[in-house]
Amino acid sequence: MSFEITRGIAAYDCPDHYAILGVTLDATASEIRKRYLKIARSLHPDARGQGSDVAQASMLLSKLVNPAYETLSQDKEREEYRLLVRLVSQRVTMEQNQQFETEKAKELLKVSNVNVSYKEMVAELAENQYQALDHVQAVIEQLSELNLAYLLRQESPTNAPQQKFATPQSTQAPTTSPSPSPRPSSPKTAVTSSTPPPAPSKPPVDTFVSQYVRRAEELMSKNRFQQAIQELRDGLKLDPKSSQCQSLLGSIYLKQKQTKMAKIHFRQALKLNPQDIDAIKGMEKIAKREKATQNATAQNTKPDSGKKGLFGLFGGKK
Repeated sequence: MSFEITRGIAAYDCPDHYAILGVTLDATASEIRKRYLKIARSLHPDARGQGSDVAQASMLLSKLVNPAYETLSQDKEREEYRLLVRLVSQRVTMEQNQQFETEKAKELLKVSNVNVSYKEMVAELAENQYQALDHVQAVIEQLSELNLAYLLRQESPTNAPQQKFATPQSTQAPTTSPSPSPRPSSPKTAVTSSTPPPAPSKPPVDTFVSQYVRRAEELMSKNRFQQAIQELRDGLKLDPKSSQCQSLLGSIYLKQKQTKMAKIHFRQALKLNPQDIDAIKGMEKIAKREKATQNATAQNTKPDSGKKGLFGLFGGKK
């Protein structure tokens, strides 16, 4: 049986553990555990009877439900996973080409009270999610689309109903009409012209992001890593394409010996800018650490050549 989920968040190489468990993206640890136990009971052979779907229920539990719960039930794993989900939503927001197939996801993009509607829709879909096993995959994909639609609504600064994903070009800033060509004039006239230069446009995004980076670097120098992380995350909200923010986040996590998180950010930085020096150096450091760990492990597990065999216990050869 194939469990390949191809819609919503799961379409971006990120398994949707929330959709698999049928809980909202802001579900608490206790809510996640309660939901898992309910699903596990419903998939247990005693609950399924002796029908032909017992093996199918067992596969769903072992291949989908258990891995999802193992990730979401641990604080560190859940934090890392939420970061991956957030990166997916930022990617989709930038691309603006997501097409939704399910009616609930389309509806969520338009409703005014998105939080209430989202929770109600998830609860409705999750009610009988694991009753008809042949429909489990379809329900998970509906939930995953719903989760992605919710994330896109959250990315909106005003949390207002969005239409931009149906018409990707609608969010582009209108192009400025070209100004009429000036009449030919002598160089002197052009220099002494009293026509004021055009008013400067808004400062580029990089100007603002660099402020976040600068503050984060100052906080790093004082070992105030959590505050530095928050500064960089705020910078990424302003410009999700900032490789500098991503690489600096990787450096912070590397200092804290959180290699997995560091890898995530360094790789994202290199996707945005393959020439990012800090990300390249960071990945080299991680590779050296992993190699050293592997060598140490191999050394510790190497058989002791001085040990004697069975006959050695009795004094060896005489």
